[in-house]
Amino acid sequence: MQSFQLVLNNMLMEVYHNIVRVEEEFLQKNNRINLTIREMHLIECVGADKESGKTVSEIADFLKVAKPSVTVAVNKLEKKGYLCKNGCHTDGRIVRVTLTREGRKVYMYHKRYHMSMIHEIESEFSEEDQELLVRVITNLNKFFEKSVGAAT
Repeated sequence: MQSFQLVLNNMLMEVYHNIVRVEEEFLQKNNRINLTIREMHLIECVGADKESGKTVSEIADFLKVAKPSVTVAVNKLEKKGYLCKNGCHTDGRIVRVTLTREGRKVYMYHKRYHMSMIHEIESEFSEEDQELLVRVITNLNKFFEKSVGAAT
């Protein structure tokens, strides 16, 4: 029998790669959506704040990337027609990024896709197993959040 460490390592790698593959397939299967996974995550971040949108700093903090990278991505997504930049009414130095109509459609389509995956997973587990799964993933996520930057 394999050790816990080896089994866990293999499982985490497999889950990570499967999630990436599922996301890539989702984007590739829909010819109308011309987005990378990173672009889709940026749209999800902005879409979560429906009306007010987000600043570049808020997006960078959420995605854990540098502000200049977000600025480049926002400009690219604006050219593609998914995002728009709006000046803040109270502070002219602040620019808020919001979804366009097309951006909202892609955001909602992707959100529905995620919810269908969740419902499918949910149907496979008892309520007790669902609670355990949430606890385990919460603890795992806390570990990863604590570890970010620690390996440098």
